[in-house]
Amino acid sequence: MKSLRLLTASKYIAGFNCLADCGTDHGKLPIYCVKNNLVKKAYASDNKEKPLNNAKKNILDNNVQNSVIPVFADGLTYLTEEVDVVSILGMGGRLIESILEEADLKNVKRLILIANSENEILRTFLQKIYWKIIAEELIHENRKNYQLIVLEKGQMQLTSLEKEFGPFIIKEKSTQFISMITKQINGLKTAVKHAKNEDVKQDLNIRISELEEIIT
Repeated sequence: MKSLRLLTASKYIAGFNCLADCGTDHGKLPIYCVKNNLVKKAYASDNKEKPLNNAKKNILDNNVQNSVIPVFADGLTYLTEEVDVVSILGMGGRLIESILEEADLKNVKRLILIANSENEILRTFLQKIYWKIIAEELIHENRKNYQLIVLEKGQMQLTSLEKEFGPFIIKEKSTQFISMITKQINGLKTAVKHAKNEDVKQDLNIRISELEEIIT
């Protein structure tokens, strides 16, 4: 499994009993987790036939058909009591929110999420439904930055910047994070130079100050 995102996510799956991977595409994550004894069983679900057929083929090719179950489903509506860890990797934040909102998560002990966008919206929702962030990683892959969020049940209170970038990611201040924020700051400074409206300039400068604060 070559994907850095999937490999990083798998670290946080180890030790659980049964994984449900929503939007599984080729089924790579559940197959990897079962083959490497990270979980005993996994569900590989997708709501599109072609990706699910790819997953079915990979499951057979890897001889894990007794432990990895392909499921044609929209979201996590199929969850069984045995599922104690859920992964949703590579969807928009609003879509992940809607999937979690409709799912019965009472037996789920951990969520592992990567949103392609709308991280602030997703973290706001997770705070509201009493899931607490226990770990995060900023992953750079295919010229993009992805925020991996790991949660267990509990309360948290995030600031607006923590909702946007993640409390653990901000605290760690990795080289990749500093580079990402610096790039945003430079873009905003260019926008200030070209802005003609004073209110717009003021808003841009406030944003610049906020971003500078989290990388110092």
